[in-house]
Formats: sequence, C-alpha cells, structure tokens
Amino acid sequence: EKFSVVTASTMEQEKAPAGDNVPDSVSGKLALPYVPDTFPTAEEFAVADARKLVLRALDTKVSQQETSSALQAVRLALKLVGNIVDHPTEPKYQQFKSSNQAISVKLLRVPGMTELLVAAGFRTKVVEFQEHWVADVSEQGLRVLKTTHDGLSQYEQLLSARLVSAQKQRQEQLAGANASRLQTLAEIEADKAERKDRSWR
Repeated sequence: EKFSVVTASTMEQEKAPAGDNVPDSVSGKLALPYVPDTFPTAEEFAVADARKLVLRALDTKVSQQETSSALQAVRLALKLVGNIVDHPTEPKYQQFKSSNQAISVKLLRVPGMTELLVAAGFRTKVVEFQEHWVADVSEQGLRVLKTTHDGLSQYEQLLSARLVSAQKQRQEQLAGANASRLQTLAEIEADKAERKDRSWR
C-alpha cells in the first residue's frame, strides 16, 4: 500500500486561495503581480493630451473644409512649426503676427486652426498694439511642437492625396463631357449631311 508524503509546502499550496500572491509551484515563493519599472511622467501625459487635441482639430474641423483651403492651412502651419522645431533658439521663428496677410487668410480663418495652435502650445500676446501668436519653447513645449509637426505631416499627405484624387476625377468628368459633346456635334453634322443629300434627290 502506497502513502503520499505531505510537506508543509504542499499544505500551503492547497490552502492558498486563487488569484494574486499564489506560491510559485517550483520555488514555493510568492508570485507577485507584474509592476512596470517606470510610469509615464506628468510631461508625457501633457504631450499625449496635446497630441490628441491637435489630431482632433485636424480630424473634426480642418480636414472637413474645402480640400485646397485645408491643405494650404496645414502646409503653412507645418512650415511655422517646423521652423521652430528646426531652430528652437531663434527668436524670429517663435512668434508671428495675427495681422500678417497670408497667416490671417490662409491659416487663422480656416476653422479648427486656432484650436490647433492653442493645442500646440501657442498663446496670443499683444506687442506694440499688435496681436502675436507666441510659441512655448520650453523642453515640454518643444516636445509638443514636435508631435504637432508629426500630426500635420500625416494630414498634409492625406489632404494631398485627396486633392490629387479630386483633380483626377474632375479631369475624367471633363473628358467624358468633351467626348459626349464631340459625339453630339458629329451626329448633328451627319444629320445635316443626310438632309442635304435628300434635298438633291
């Protein structure tokens, strides 16, 4: 007759409840739940939130406008933000006037672009009775501008492809209309020729 040997370790395993902190079956040590080595910092959370707001402005407002106007605005914003990212210590790139004709018409008047600028860290400031948009060029601010630049680049490609597709479709429609017009003219000329031929009989 065989008897099983019961050890203290075996008894502990039989009594242990299911779930966390269950003894490891090999070593007999408690298996603690996984804890990551690092957690996102407050700065990383802020950058992630800014990216969400930038993409929201692009997706729900800017990209819903007429394609050529939206693409024009995105390209201008891409240039302004890119200048700061590429030259973070150059003061001349860190702000621009609201009254600038190109910026006013091509950028600020497009729905969603002011929201994007705010999400990217720009703030308005009056200098010598003129409103300026001033960028945040702190370490965190530059990270936000870089992620904004990435988002703008994605939508620049998206809008460019949309514009090319629309132009191609329009060309095809015009080609079809021209072909139809030429066919109609040919039928009219053929009808005239047939009537003329009848009149001579």
